[in-house]
Amino acid sequence: MKHIGRIVSFPIGLVLIAVGIIIFVVVNRTIKDEFKKAAVVIPDNGAEEIVDPWVRFIGNEGDPNNVRTYTFMAYNLTNPIETMQGHLPKYQEVGPYSYNYIYERINANLYEDDEKLSFKLWKRYFPIVADGYRDPTKDTIYHFNLVYGAAVKQAGSEVALSVALTAAAMGKIITGLTDPSFKVKAGFAAAPTVTAGAFSNLLTAAGNDPATACGLWQTSTSSSTPLVPFSVPIIAGSPSDISQAQCQALFDPSNKFSLTDPTNVGVYLLNPAGSKAALLASPFGLTSVQADLIMKYQLALTSTFVPTTLVSRFAECSDPKTCTNNPLYFGLLQWAKNPSLLGQSVFAIPNSGVPAAPEFGIYTSSELSLTKAGSLFLNTSTINLITPTSIGTILVYGQKLKADPTSIPPALYAPFSSGEFDAIVKYTGYIMAAFVDGDIIKNQIFKDYQGGPIVKHTVHDFLFNSTDPLLKLMYPDTPSAWVSSPLDNIQDVKVANATLHTDEIYTGVGDIDLVSSPITFEGEEELNYNKKIKVSGSFAEQLPPSYLSKDPEAPVNVFTDEFARSLSFRKEVGGNFGGIPYYRYRINESNWEINPDYFQTIPYLLNLTSIKSGAPAYLSRPRLKGIDVGYYYKAGITDLINDDEDLDVFADYEPRSGKAIHGRYSLQVNTYIQGSDGTNSTLYNKYSAFRSDVVHPMFWGVNIIAATQEQIDILTKAYKVDSFRYAITVILIVVGGFLSLISGGLFVLDKIIDL
Repeated sequence: MKHIGRIVSFPIGLVLIAVGIIIFVVVNRTIKDEFKKAAVVIPDNGAEEIVDPWVRFIGNEGDPNNVRTYTFMAYNLTNPIETMQGHLPKYQEVGPYSYNYIYERINANLYEDDEKLSFKLWKRYFPIVADGYRDPTKDTIYHFNLVYGAAVKQAGSEVALSVALTAAAMGKIITGLTDPSFKVKAGFAAAPTVTAGAFSNLLTAAGNDPATACGLWQTSTSSSTPLVPFSVPIIAGSPSDISQAQCQALFDPSNKFSLTDPTNVGVYLLNPAGSKAALLASPFGLTSVQADLIMKYQLALTSTFVPTTLVSRFAECSDPKTCTNNPLYFGLLQWAKNPSLLGQSVFAIPNSGVPAAPEFGIYTSSELSLTKAGSLFLNTSTINLITPTSIGTILVYGQKLKADPTSIPPALYAPFSSGEFDAIVKYTGYIMAAFVDGDIIKNQIFKDYQGGPIVKHTVHDFLFNSTDPLLKLMYPDTPSAWVSSPLDNIQDVKVANATLHTDEIYTGVGDIDLVSSPITFEGEEELNYNKKIKVSGSFAEQLPPSYLSKDPEAPVNVFTDEFARSLSFRKEVGGNFGGIPYYRYRINESNWEINPDYFQTIPYLLNLTSIKSGAPAYLSRPRLKGIDVGYYYKAGITDLINDDEDLDVFADYEPRSGKAIHGRYSLQVNTYIQGSDGTNSTLYNKYSAFRSDVVHPMFWGVNIIAATQEQIDILTKAYKVDSFRYAITVILIVVGGFLSLISGGLFVLDKIIDL
């Protein structure tokens, strides 16, 4: 019997060992599956909501934990006038300003067997305006304007920018004069003089006899008279609608509101309601229908008789239709001739929208043929007035010819004569001074620090809600392009859908090691730095599950939208957060070093110029930590040199799920004026003067995230289950092993004894 008991104990021990192994494998697989489920970025992935990356780690306004707090500090330039005159700036850190911050991915679309996800990342900020908080909607600061910096950088200098603005102003002038609407405006502007003069001429041709004049006007079937006869149908009406007595009264210059008086004609056209009332109250005895008829006739003349009369005195318009039916020629008669089409500048017309007379002929007291004038507004012409390159050429040639009249061969400025080209040079300088420097720069861009290199805003508008007058000039019909604030804060989902970039990431389906890794940034798979940099790295809030548990010392590469590059993270320490083990990772110092591939020439100053549409944006740690102290002195922030507050980026990763259960995200936005220390910048060389090799701090922000207690409980539960699994497995294997070993040993011993 004792042999039977020992024989039975042996397999029982093996069964216990097997059960322990099975429990270990099954529970391990289950835990891995749960961690993977909590990492895969697809809707309805089966994970509990509080750890579901679709809800928690991507964003949902309904999830209170996603209403995070972002704290900003801004830098106020206290000496804006002196700074723009070439003195060193003096900045002052102001704040803090706190915002609720929500982000979510909208327009999500899964494709390629759910392995990839396209979306738009929608971020919103809401200022916390309450007791104990500074109000960013009221605090006002002066700061550097990245939009103006980008424009100067792209143009090559402020001088080059003024040339580009001059070309734009020229284009706007000729567009206004050659638009079909100018014919209407010209007809209205000239009608009082032209039509009143024609009525007077008709009266003169009739021997100053109103009755004869009325007969010619009302009954003639020929348009050869000095005025379009009333019987020639340019409006719906009948000559008999106005009696002879009424007509003669209208032709009598002594009567108020006579058609021979330019002032009266102007009143009829510019104030129809008042004109009608005046006509009815006049001694002409007109009915309401008759008054309407006269006013309609006058209005019809502005688009028929008046334009034809205006162009008929120009030799190039021997056939008036050649010029009246050609908007370009009609406008060029006003721009290129002296006297002009209207006999005066459009500047004299009320609400003309121009700051001075824009006409070449009027300003230079000379004129050009329509053919030559037209060539000046073709961008294919060597000498033209609408491309910055040609404007620059005209100005350079002008300077050289002024010093030496023989320095430029006439062939280079053909088809214009020497005198014509001198007039073009003179006119170009005039437009630059009167339209660009005197109006666009002074009255529209630089006025009250609305634009230009230094601008004034509330902190909130500076961060999220500012527009720039230069952008309004460049894109007059596209309000969405006027935004100059460095951070997006779109409040309307429809606007977000229409304006935000579509980006792509891997979901983790198919290859969990790619979970949340970016495929594109702002719609591109490569970043355009000094060389093409591929968009790559992990999502900062979600590393591949179990990546760190395999090798916690391995470097972590994460891609961040704000830094617009992949950053290398190093393990710093391990710790415990709410009962969950974690590894803390910080940015490697190597990321801040000089790197020609990224246009990085100053340690701890990351260049984003090529990524941000030419804007001179540079990122740093908050308070410029790490940068050479000389830049603190040049920015006037020496009080921050010894600041030792830890504001660096870090992430605490739970090693099995790869989730960032705690972390801090922070960066500072600056601009940098390139050049040699102690000199003035060659970029800012006309409207302002800035010292070179100076960092202008703008603002920094910090966002701290942490897992909720419910999330901690879920992960803690997983660890407890895992610990229980280990305990059960160990117990079963140890007990089973003990039974098998003892029973087997005793069985062998009994056999030996029996022998």
